[in-house]
Amino acid sequence: MDLRCYAGKKEKIRLYFHPCINTGKNITWEEWHKVEPLVIYETDWVLLLPYFYKVFPAVNPANGEIQESFDHCWDNWIKKDDWQNIIKDIKKDIPSMKSDNEIIFIYQFIKWIEKQLNWADIIIVDSSL
Repeated sequence: MDLRCYAGKKEKIRLYFHPCINTGKNITWEEWHKVEPLVIYETDWVLLLPYFYKVFPAVNPANGEIQESFDHCWDNWIKKDDWQNIIKDIKKDIPSMKSDNEIIFIYQFIKWIEKQLNWADIIIVDSSL
């Protein structure tokens, strides 16, 4: 699913959100690419980055490694409780958002993430960079 707020139709750089289940072993690329990802374009992902930054450094829930910061160019393994904190922080800021378009975008993002968290315990964020 593509989600856009301000991003133009010709934008190429994007973040992909891949929900998956933590199987307690090294999760293969194929396992975290089973579900159609949420796609957010660079112009719009800046609305979300401050919330992602807050949960880092983070422990990769699949292998226990520490990821020091959110990486725009690599995969970011974000566990369910961190996503719940991200959503809580975003919801607190909705009243101060600049436009109705941003509010609609944020609500659609939250709705997608919450739906995935009903079954997934990790959502991996990677990019097209």
